[in-house]
Amino acid sequence: MFERLSERARRVLFFARDEASQLGSTSIDTEHLLLGLIRESKGLTNRLFADAGFALDDIRDEVLRRVPARSRTSTSGEIPFSAAATRVLQHGAQEADRLLHNGVGTEHLLLGLLREHGSVAADVLTSRGLRLDWVRERIVEILSDGERPERPAPPGIPAHTFKWPWLRFVPSRTVHILYSELKPPQQPVTNYSGAGLQAYGYTLTEAIVHAWSGNRWHIDIADGLDDGTRYDFYIELAQIEPVETFTQMWRDAIEQHFELSVTRETRPRDVWVARSIEHGGGPMLRYYGEPEPGSGVAMAKFNLVMERPPDAPLFPLEAFAVHSVPFFYLAMWFEEFLGGPVIDETGLRGLYAFDLTCTLANRDELIDLLRDQAGLSITRDQHDTPTLVVRRR
Repeated sequence: MFERLSERARRVLFFARDEASQLGSTSIDTEHLLLGLIRESKGLTNRLFADAGFALDDIRDEVLRRVPARSRTSTSGEIPFSAAATRVLQHGAQEADRLLHNGVGTEHLLLGLLREHGSVAADVLTSRGLRLDWVRERIVEILSDGERPERPAPPGIPAHTFKWPWLRFVPSRTVHILYSELKPPQQPVTNYSGAGLQAYGYTLTEAIVHAWSGNRWHIDIADGLDDGTRYDFYIELAQIEPVETFTQMWRDAIEQHFELSVTRETRPRDVWVARSIEHGGGPMLRYYGEPEPGSGVAMAKFNLVMERPPDAPLFPLEAFAVHSVPFFYLAMWFEEFLGGPVIDETGLRGLYAFDLTCTLANRDELIDLLRDQAGLSITRDQHDTPTLVVRRR
């Protein structure tokens, strides 16, 4: 996850290590991460603290009261992260995924601290009224006003590639393809830094979908081409060039290295079609009105939003409820539940609440319940669909 950290988030970890040393701790814990966030004066977290009315000196004083200092430890040796601090970093990466951000910034570390219930940092923050949902909503509001999320720090080396951590490439028009050590359930990461593009942890299918801006449900790839191997793609140019240049280089390298061709064709595909059979939904689906102008929503997979393990099975599907989300958000989750693309022909616009009050054993039970309690018809059909077709040369 460290390759995804923004420059400011990396400084937070540096400051946290220094705080742990100053306080005589043998590990970096949540309170040290919080002190590191306070010392990093720039970034989205600083604005969140200001919006919450926090005096940073008061927070620091409260942390120090709760964590009495011991004899200073040496900074020359390694200071490991505690189990709680490690979970905070994992939570932060999950929160970045929830918001569809490539980089893990200071704002995501703050969310990670709030999710580590019972820790010193979470207790200090929540005792002052800071709440996880408020921070999440405020981040979306700030970003919708035009402020950009913190991007991953441009790595000087390709991450997760064999045992070559210090390998640097001479700028050229070559696309370097390496075996990746990024493993499931970690998700692929892409970073464009102006003069370089790094794409880590992609299977061949995932790389093609990303490079050709396709849809993961709408790709036909020849048997035997993708064996599940993950790759890193690394491009380093001598000057800044538009992202389209890197995208075309990535495409050309995939076709040449793997000896394949990618075309975009219209093909009939089996799809699920969602239609509204009862205006206004039902007890399971309730209309909440139109969104406020300028508001936005961050898309994320069901398991991530529900704070489940990324690879957790979807069925049996337990009760859950969401509120004030557009219908296309729910349609994306239906694709996960049904295991295929959903064509939305409901015409439903605006925001909705969706409330599942029972446990469902399989998708057939879900389809029946959506018909009876949400006024939705889910049926199988064939549609002519733009499809990425991958052939051997």
